[in-house]
Amino acid sequence: MVSPSPYSAVVSPDIGDKRRTQMMQAAVCTALALAAVVCVGLVVHERGSGAVGREELGGAYYAVAKPPAFNFNRFIRHAWVYDGRAADPDMTNFVQHVARKHHYKLQIHHLTSFRDNAFRAALFSENIHCIVFPPLVHFPGVSELAAKDLRGYVSAGNNAVFIGSYNWLSVMNDVFGFQLMSDYKDGPYYRNDRNVRGTPFQWSMNRLQQPDGSVYGVKVDSIPMDGKCMFDTMGACVVFYIKYNLGTVTYIAFDYDTPYGIDHWDQILHAGMMM
Repeated sequence: MVSPSPYSAVVSPDIGDKRRTQMMQAAVCTALALAAVVCVGLVVHERGSGAVGREELGGAYYAVAKPPAFNFNRFIRHAWVYDGRAADPDMTNFVQHVARKHHYKLQIHHLTSFRDNAFRAALFSENIHCIVFPPLVHFPGVSELAAKDLRGYVSAGNNAVFIGSYNWLSVMNDVFGFQLMSDYKDGPYYRNDRNVRGTPFQWSMNRLQQPDGSVYGVKVDSIPMDGKCMFDTMGACVVFYIKYNLGTVTYIAFDYDTPYGIDHWDQILHAGMMM
C-alpha cells in the first residue's frame, strides 16, 4: 500500500459541495436578474405602444421614415378621385384622362362627397392606397370627423395627392396642421436631385417648363421639415411631398386646366400618384 505524500493537498468534501452550491446560487440569481430586466423592458414597450395607439392623430404628427409604397416597374391599379360639387368638372375629367395616359388599366373610383359616412366608407377600402383631389371651384366643407378620417387614411401608409389650388393648401393646413404659404414664380422649375432620390420623381425630367395653365406654388421655407421639394425656382416650390406617419401628402401646383402646353406635367402626376 502506497502512503500518501506529505506534500499532497487534502480538500474536505464539505468545502467542494459548498463551492458548487455557491456557483449554482450565483447562476440562478443572474438568470433571475436577466429575466426581470427583459420583463421590465416588455412592459415599458407595451405601455408606450398603447399610448401611441390611443393618441388622437391631431395636428402635425410626422413619421421618421416611410416604407416605399411604389414599384418602378408597375403603376398603381386603383385610385380614388374626388369629383364632388366643390371640384371643377372639366379639370377633374382632364386629370383622370392624364392619370390614365399610358396606364389604361388604372381603375378610378369616384369620391363624391365629404359627408362623414360616405367619406369614411371610401377611405376604409383596403386595396386603394391613393386618393387624388383635383382643383376646386370653391372651398369644400370638411367636417372634423372627415378630417380625422383623412389623417387616419394617410397615417396608415396611404397617399393623398392635392392638385393646384389655394383652397387645397388651406385644407391641408387645417387637416394636417401644416403652415404652408402660397407663392408664385415664373418657370422653368428645376428638379432637386438631392430630394428626388428614392422616389418616383427621380425618373422625371430635370426641368419643367411653365405650363399654359395656372400654377399655385408654395414657399419652400413654409414646407415642414419632413417635407421634400421636388421642383422649385427662386424659393417657390411647385411639387413637394410631406411625410405623415407611414403615409405621404403630395402637392402638385399645376391645376391641369388646359390640355395644351402641359409639357411633362403628366409624368409629374404619375409620379405623385405612385408615392
